[in-house]
Amino acid sequence: GMTAYSSLKIIGQPKAGETIFISAASGAVGQIVGQISKKLGLRVVGSAGSDQKVEYLLKELKFDAAFNYKKGSIVENLRAAAPEGVDIYYENVGGETLEAALEVMNTNGRIVACGMISTYNTTNPYGVPNLFHFVAKRLTMRGFIVSDFVEECAADFAKDMGSWLAKGEIIYKEDIADGIDSAPDAFVGMLQGKNFGKQVVKIADL
Repeated sequence: GMTAYSSLKIIGQPKAGETIFISAASGAVGQIVGQISKKLGLRVVGSAGSDQKVEYLLKELKFDAAFNYKKGSIVENLRAAAPEGVDIYYENVGGETLEAALEVMNTNGRIVACGMISTYNTTNPYGVPNLFHFVAKRLTMRGFIVSDFVEECAADFAKDMGSWLAKGEIIYKEDIADGIDSAPDAFVGMLQGKNFGKQVVKIADL
């Protein structure tokens, strides 16, 4: 939760009425970013890798729009989902999805670089060809590690997230693999996008 909360607030600089696009939106961080964004008055668009995940985003997390990035053109799907453009891109994927987001970003848009999972296990890194949008649209992109923001955000995070959780206003999905022997397959599956929610390995019952 701290990862989602702090990076969205500090790097994303969200303003009510803006549009945020979240890649890997049903994943560990994405699902929380989406729900916080709704609470801040943003229009929330997400991408995910299956129709089941898209349905979860729309029906359970109440995203305004979502699409399966494996079906059709990512940039065309994003344009359809965000007809007024994207002000904040919460980046979890990289590669073609980053390229598509740059095409649809509005002037002075902000990109929160949380991860780039599409590039973690490839021998041929994807070269994003449209980086000139950073100049023409005056975009900013910033990476981070959550510890960067703990001191600045800890008090507000505890207050806001504590209240939301107490009221049942934040929901969370985990994909639980059973036993330590399942850890390697669970890890590889996470990198391949096979998990649905935060990937967890259950070691023992407490």
